[in-house]
Amino acid sequence: MTSKSISITTEVYDLLDKFRLKDESFSQAILRLLSTQADLPDLAGAWAKINDAEAAINLVEKIVKKIHNSAAEPINLV
Repeated sequence: MTSKSISITTEVYDLLDKFRLKDESFSQAILRLLSTQADLPDLAGAWAKINDAEAAINLVEKIVKKIHNSAAEPINLV
Protein backbone atom coordinates (compact mmCIF):
# COMPACT_ATOMS: atom_id res chain seq x y z
CA MET A 1 0.00 0.00 0.00
CA THR A 2 1.40 3.38 -0.94
CA SER A 3 1.06 6.36 1.32
CA LYS A 4 0.98 10.13 0.98
CA SER A 5 1.87 12.79 3.52
CA ILE A 6 -0.56 15.62 4.20
CA SER A 7 -0.49 18.69 6.41
CA ILE A 8 -3.30 19.34 8.84
CA THR A 9 -3.66 21.86 11.60
CA THR A 10 -3.23 20.86 15.23
CA GLU A 11 -6.95 21.51 15.71
CA VAL A 12 -7.86 19.00 12.98
CA TYR A 13 -5.34 16.47 14.31
CA ASP A 14 -6.79 16.71 17.82
CA LEU A 15 -10.34 16.36 16.52
CA LEU A 16 -9.46 13.33 14.40
CA ASP A 17 -7.63 11.78 17.34
CA LYS A 18 -10.75 12.27 19.46
CA PHE A 19 -12.92 10.41 16.92
CA ARG A 20 -10.39 7.64 16.37
CA LEU A 21 -11.33 4.29 17.91
CA LYS A 22 -8.94 2.35 20.11
CA ASP A 23 -6.24 0.62 18.01
CA GLU A 24 -7.44 2.43 14.86
CA SER A 25 -4.90 4.21 12.66
CA PHE A 26 -5.53 7.73 11.45
CA SER A 27 -6.00 6.39 7.91
CA GLN A 28 -8.57 3.87 9.13
CA ALA A 29 -10.39 6.59 11.10
CA ILE A 30 -10.51 8.92 8.10
CA LEU A 31 -11.79 6.12 5.85
CA ARG A 32 -14.45 5.12 8.40
CA LEU A 33 -15.61 8.69 8.98
CA LEU A 34 -15.74 9.60 5.30
CA SER A 35 -17.44 6.40 4.18
CA THR A 36 -20.24 6.63 6.76
CA GLN A 37 -21.47 10.09 5.83
CA ALA A 38 -25.08 10.03 4.64
CA ASP A 39 -26.89 12.76 2.77
CA LEU A 40 -29.20 14.82 4.98
CA PRO A 41 -32.23 14.28 2.69
CA ASP A 42 -31.70 10.52 3.04
CA LEU A 43 -31.94 10.84 6.81
CA ALA A 44 -34.89 13.23 6.93
CA GLY A 45 -37.85 11.59 8.58
CA ALA A 46 -35.99 8.34 9.28
CA TRP A 47 -37.02 8.32 12.96
CA ALA A 48 -40.70 8.57 11.96
CA LYS A 49 -40.41 5.16 10.27
CA ILE A 50 -39.52 3.47 13.59
CA ASN A 51 -42.50 2.17 15.58
CA ASP A 52 -40.97 2.85 19.00
CA ALA A 53 -38.66 5.77 18.22
CA GLU A 54 -38.09 6.70 21.86
CA ALA A 55 -36.65 3.27 22.68
CA ALA A 56 -34.44 3.48 19.60
CA ILE A 57 -33.22 6.96 20.55
CA ASN A 58 -32.41 5.77 24.07
CA LEU A 59 -30.44 2.84 22.64
CA VAL A 60 -28.49 5.14 20.31
CA GLU A 61 -27.70 7.51 23.19
CA LYS A 62 -26.50 4.56 25.31
CA ILE A 63 -24.23 3.31 22.53
CA VAL A 64 -22.79 6.76 21.82
CA LYS A 65 -22.02 7.32 25.52
CA LYS A 66 -20.28 3.92 25.75
CA ILE A 67 -18.23 4.63 22.62
CA HIS A 68 -17.11 8.00 23.94
CA ASN A 69 -16.36 6.65 27.41
CA SER A 70 -14.34 3.64 26.33
CA ALA A 71 -14.00 2.02 22.94
CA ALA A 72 -12.37 -0.97 24.65
CA GLU A 73 -15.54 -2.08 26.47
CA PRO A 74 -17.95 -4.32 24.57
CA ILE A 75 -21.35 -2.79 23.85
CA ASN A 76 -24.39 -4.79 24.93
CA LEU A 77 -27.29 -3.95 22.62
CA VAL A 78 -29.90 -5.88 24.56
